[in-house]
Amino acid sequence: MPQLNEPQSEFLRRYLGFQPKGKIAISPDENDRLGELSPEELVQTDLTRCDTKDLFSSDYMLALAKIEYKGEGNSDLKALMREVAKGLSGPRRAEVMEELAVIIGLPPTADQLDADYGRFVIIKKQQDTNGKSKDEDMSDLDEDKHPEFMASRGQFMFGKVLGDAFGIHEVFAALLSPTGGLVGPGNWLIPGIIDAGHLDPDNPVALHGCVHDAAGYLHTFHNEGPGYNYLDSDIEILGTGSPLSGQISGIAYWVAEVGDEYIERRVDAAVLKVENGLASARKAVTENIDGLLATFKSKAKKTIDRVEGAALAVAEAITDAARRVSETVVEKRKPTVVQVSKDAPAQVSDKLKRMTNFLWS
Repeated sequence: MPQLNEPQSEFLRRYLGFQPKGKIAISPDENDRLGELSPEELVQTDLTRCDTKDLFSSDYMLALAKIEYKGEGNSDLKALMREVAKGLSGPRRAEVMEELAVIIGLPPTADQLDADYGRFVIIKKQQDTNGKSKDEDMSDLDEDKHPEFMASRGQFMFGKVLGDAFGIHEVFAALLSPTGGLVGPGNWLIPGIIDAGHLDPDNPVALHGCVHDAAGYLHTFHNEGPGYNYLDSDIEILGTGSPLSGQISGIAYWVAEVGDEYIERRVDAAVLKVENGLASARKAVTENIDGLLATFKSKAKKTIDRVEGAALAVAEAITDAARRVSETVVEKRKPTVVQVSKDAPAQVSDKLKRMTNFLWS
């Protein structure tokens, strides 16, 4: 399985069979030269390092879905990414690169990350210029609404596409559009009403969202790539510059490619969780029934009410446990026959039998 920390061009060559353009090397000297360009000159400069259409081929996209992301969910990485998003300078810039290298390297080294950060700043300048000319804003990530999204797999998957496009590490590329990969525009699904969705990153809709957002970003802010209709599908009515374009064909593609596998994994995990829960519940029921009947046999008839109360308490606990797993469909099981003492009152006997049959059904 390809690892996230290998150089971007090597990933492209080894797994996807195409070469980067190689027009612009990521180096401090080249970054200095690009940094001296006027906004008008920078807008006319191609900052990409591969044919961006290739980033939306089936081979690339299916490989993208299987990559492991080093540092995913790391709290220190989240904090460093917040600093990067605000901008770095002076000694702190070097310190951040060293700290990043510990979490996501090595490679890349701190020096390589520093060159990538320098290019990230230049890409942001091009983004800002194009955004103003097209009246397009870039939303910051609202971590109050989406506390788990920063440094998540979904965010890195989106960043990986942009990182491969520009030849920079996905930790920086993800911050070019920090809400990229959330389901919906920016932080919202329906602006002002419903928050954007942070789905399981293996969900076909989430995979589509990452690629769709990346394709739209490149087209909108850098005049590169196929745009939101990243599959160039004839069924899409709106132009590829519209965020509503590419939704039908894109979701259909991902459901067809990985939908069955995703559902199978989810069902397997759910069934395993239910099985583990049932095993614990069965043990608890057996122990409680044994204890209840032993108490009944050893005590006088006046204890019947107490036994019945205890039986009801067990039944309520089991009913609650069963309710928590009721959303998962499991194989029907043959009810277990409960042996209840002949001396037990009919009411207690009936409750114990119904309780146990409910658990095993």
